Amino acid sequence: MSGGTFAATEAVELAVLERSGFVESRHIGSAVVVSPSGEVVRTLGNPDAPIFPRSCLKPFQALAVLNSGVELNAVQTVLATASHAATPEHVAVVESILAKAGLTTDALQCPDDWPGDSAARDELVRGHQHRASIYMNCSGKHAAMLLACVVNGWPIDTYLDLDHPLQQRIVETIESLTGERIAATGTDGCGAPVHAISLTGLARGIGRITGASAESVPAASVLTASVLTASVLTASVLTASVLTASVLANGWAIDGPGRANTLCIDSLAVFSKLGAEGVMVMSTTPATPLPDASAADGAAASGAAAGAPAAGSGAPATESPAGTTAGTTVAIKMLDGSLRAATLVGLTLLVQAGALDERAVDALLPALDLTVYGGTSPVGSIRLGAAVPVAAIS
Repeated sequence: MSGGTFAATEAVELAVLERSGFVESRHIGSAVVVSPSGEVVRTLGNPDAPIFPRSCLKPFQALAVLNSGVELNAVQTVLATASHAATPEHVAVVESILAKAGLTTDALQCPDDWPGDSAARDELVRGHQHRASIYMNCSGKHAAMLLACVVNGWPIDTYLDLDHPLQQRIVETIESLTGERIAATGTDGCGAPVHAISLTGLARGIGRITGASAESVPAASVLTASVLTASVLTASVLTASVLTASVLANGWAIDGPGRANTLCIDSLAVFSKLGAEGVMVMSTTPATPLPDASAADGAAASGAAAGAPAAGSGAPATESPAGTTAGTTVAIKMLDGSLRAATLVGLTLLVQAGALDERAVDALLPALDLTVYGGTSPVGSIRLGAAVPVAAIS
């Protein structure tokens, strides 16, 4: 097994927390930006070192489930890839997936937890309820995995074992879409296998999901065995367009009201997915508005010149719909494990890549909880670090 991710000496300053004119904390890390064709267009730090993407692997895990013949509606599809806040609405969707499998919450092997949504947690406490596995933010993913086992006649009790047929399909999906061999495997916080890949591979894989053409595939489509092919990559591209469209139509389901991923999806049509320990992926989609015509022309020229991912990436490029920058992707790892500045950094890098409108991002920033308080008065903010020029964004 690999010894670990990149060292502090390989990282750069991505963001700082400033209090009363004094820089109190510095968030160092690495990041990468890839074009719709998978070409690396910008690197910060060392994005080629392996990391555990944590919940940023959920889109790949969800695709493996969907490509196994599972039928999910749009909202259930989103819960399969969600790190949800366990609002009553989230819980109801997870229960509906389990019901489709003929199972109860007893089958879930993720740990007991409280809801991430404070109102939902307060309601449980007032009702003298306790932590439960269905409130854990990964319960939608686990329910979808269990449904895949039922549909395919695979063992249920061992669905988290690395040698389980479903987990092997997940490995194949990750490697096919990222173009990388997995560098190491561990156990995620929810109990499922977690696989180490580079930020570059992660960004390429997510870009192939979000950049897949969604033509003639409505968000509410049901995924069935009839749409599958023998090729993992071909099947994944087809289901990826449904996954992306479902997320854009149901941003609340992937995270929760007022939470960062949901805000970015709903306000900017940017596929946003957090992972524990400071990992974030953000990618433009066919629905993301272009900044202006010149940005679109530049992105199209860059994609045409690249034509394909960098040599040795191991998978073909996914063509974005004409006239969009869909699939322009940022992957970030904050070395201290904190996510509080990751959305700011990710949006900034997409703006600087010409894939997002700066004014639209500026309008969203006040909702991202970047203000630092002294008592009840604002005394500073979380802002960009030395490695990310501030001139390109307010």
